[in-house]
Amino acid sequence: MKKYIFAVLFAGCAVFFAGCGETTPEQAMSRAVVLAGKGEWEKADEIAEQTGSRYPDIAAVHILRAVTAERCGSRDRALDAARRAVELDPGSFEAQYTLGRLYAADTARSSEAEQALLKAFKMRKNDVNVKILLCNVAMGANSPRTTGYLGLLKSSPELAASAAFNNQYAVNYVRRGNYRAAKEYFVKAFQAGREEPEIVLNVARFYDGCLGDRITAVKLYREYLRIAGKDADGKAEAEARLARLARRR
Repeated sequence: MKKYIFAVLFAGCAVFFAGCGETTPEQAMSRAVVLAGKGEWEKADEIAEQTGSRYPDIAAVHILRAVTAERCGSRDRALDAARRAVELDPGSFEAQYTLGRLYAADTARSSEAEQALLKAFKMRKNDVNVKILLCNVAMGANSPRTTGYLGLLKSSPELAASAAFNNQYAVNYVRRGNYRAAKEYFVKAFQAGREEPEIVLNVARFYDGCLGDRITAVKLYREYLRIAGKDADGKAEAEARLARLARRR
């Protein structure tokens, strides 16, 4: 998803400058994008900041500033740049999406994130990444609107059958205490992602903690350990849960 984000934002910058000729902002933006593509984010950030100072009224410059500042670990500066881009061009999808994405990283700012992302969504209603972020923000805030955003995602064929989507749907139902519906979507998640360790582990947790289905939980924890590898983040957890379930026999 990150590759998509940067491709969209840089494409937006390129569109802005298309047809402008060899202007100074175009050259500066191009250099920054090339450096970012090579992973030289600090150099790209320096150029973006310099360009922002010279051309403070160009929204695309501030979008790039937001991206480079974020990648350099300066979230406050990234937010300031994204807000400036929105002020200059509130009708820019890239500006609203960038601001919403940055707000989305802070659960305390979920309301602001949702507002910006909804504006971006209205501009591009088929954009899958906006739908995903809206859903993530709502889930993080335990918002009742989560189900509606999941419904938007369900309209995307490429996601509707995916393990991640069905896992997300299941988690939403767990939070609402509807274990019957949650089980339906966890089964779909497992069927689509039986070789994805995190999906298998999450389904195991559900059968263990919510349904109390010891037999199924044990099978799933063992399956997770089989496919996850010895250095998996959830290895210690899965082994501890298996040991606990063994004592309950």
